[in-house]
Amino acid sequence: MEDSQILETLKKSEEDSQWVNEQYDKLRSKYEGKVFAVKNKNVISYADTVGELLKKLEKMGEKVGFLLIETIPPRDLSFIL
Repeated sequence: MEDSQILETLKKSEEDSQWVNEQYDKLRSKYEGKVFAVKNKNVISYADTVGELLKKLEKMGEKVGFLLIETIPPRDLSFIL
């Protein structure tokens, strides 16, 4: 992969990440407790687990390394540190 392609991929990933942050409340209402993949500011697939999502993306022919993978934990999930 050429440097220009790498830079373009990183730029798109950054844009997708910003989009997720801007759309977080909408995404939470639809994908809370799920793992989802974002491409070009769109959720292209989602699942209950990362493994399930990766299988779906593979079937779709997507290159996982070029996608933003996110999760929105359930509101009632708590962490003990």
